[in-house]
Amino acid sequence: MTIKDAQVSARSGRGIYDSHGAHRSPVAADYERLFQSGMVVLDTNVLLNLYRSNERTRRDTLAVLNKLRDRLWVPHQVLTEFWRNRESKSVRHHHSTKAKETSTALDRARRSAQDAVDRWVKDVRLKDGEEVTQRIDEGLKALGEALDGLRETVEAQAQRDALMGTAETHTDPVLTELEPLLDRRIGEPLSAADHDKAVQEAQERAAEETPPGYEDFKNKPPEQAAGDYLLWVQLLREAKDRACDVLLVTGDVKKDWWHTRDGDIPARPRSELVVELREHAGVRLYMLTPAELLTRAEELLEGLQVDEDSVNDLEQLRGADREEDAIEAGWTEESLRAFVGELGKRYQAQAKVIVAAAANGGFVDRATVYELAGYPGDRQLKGFTRPVSTVSRELEDQGVLSGEEPFLLHTIYGSMDEPSWATGFRIPAEAVPLLCEIYEGGALWPNPHRHAPEDEVDDPKETEHGGSQ
Repeated sequence: MTIKDAQVSARSGRGIYDSHGAHRSPVAADYERLFQSGMVVLDTNVLLNLYRSNERTRRDTLAVLNKLRDRLWVPHQVLTEFWRNRESKSVRHHHSTKAKETSTALDRARRSAQDAVDRWVKDVRLKDGEEVTQRIDEGLKALGEALDGLRETVEAQAQRDALMGTAETHTDPVLTELEPLLDRRIGEPLSAADHDKAVQEAQERAAEETPPGYEDFKNKPPEQAAGDYLLWVQLLREAKDRACDVLLVTGDVKKDWWHTRDGDIPARPRSELVVELREHAGVRLYMLTPAELLTRAEELLEGLQVDEDSVNDLEQLRGADREEDAIEAGWTEESLRAFVGELGKRYQAQAKVIVAAAANGGFVDRATVYELAGYPGDRQLKGFTRPVSTVSRELEDQGVLSGEEPFLLHTIYGSMDEPSWATGFRIPAEAVPLLCEIYEGGALWPNPHRHAPEDEVDDPKETEHGGSQ
């Protein structure tokens, strides 16, 4: 080959759609081809949304999936996440949970209105019996009746939308539909060695923000945060074996899967994912949300009629599974402040221990618990976490907590001499920075020098998590 030929070849080797066409917008013909000969991969949210949806949306979704049944494939990681999340309140009891949240908000509105009016009456020094106070009382009564009516409407609708029979697997209508639909369409799990290797790779990729799944490493433990990458590894393998293009249907709309939607420009898969699949399996990656799948299916598949409201319902549910997927990610600064504040009013020892654990990176040992609580040495720690359960349950009933927050104080048992003794207590890792942000330097924050002699202060970096001596 001459130099001129090489230059021509180099010039003709690339085009505007470099990177395996990763930036090309899909057209209707692409989806028609996928529906006929591609691999349609379902993410966990597609399955969990069957519980969260109302009857109409559930029926339309299942109709589309049944039309595509010969093309469907589900990574084993999706199955694992499905069973882990299926029984959470926000999945099986989605409608009653949302109704409860709404009722709680209506109650807060009633109290807020009452408090605001009471403050105003006090500030302007109105007296009982005046015409204006009578009109205020009448207005508050009318407001209360209106809010009660709204509550009844919400609760009645939740009862109509509730999915019955899900407590037992053999009476669960969703499982009844999914069992034949997904029969022999579930992928194999990774071997133990491949699983461990993939988790390590996921951590390394997350450090470089290589998609997918790096966002999850910001608030989940590594084993759980690696879920998206485990799914991706299984998808890569199956796509290579089948040698066909892939349509991934997912409600996960985080930026570690998608390029951000911008105005009238639809979202598309991250170009890194398109390139990786092309290089690994020689095929193209496409992605749709569950709502978009219904829309495309109605356009391209014969005999399908999808209610527009079903599409809108799935649009509202978009991304919900990633909030439920990790129970470990349930605490917020607001909910922690409310919880520890209430706990501290009634059970100050437990509140001190939780904050001390945060100050120590997540763990507090037995000796520190006795010191913080002021307990005598012969007192047992049995039942120490019970007040945490009590306050959690009460705040959940009041709607302050969702019920999906991870339990905040776990007992760590065991020592050489007394394996049934509590050697200390641990809090969830994701609660540590939030608690530090809220309480560092405050009244509950432990004195960092409490164990040090007056002429010696330990380096806090040398403090290790440990049990009692």
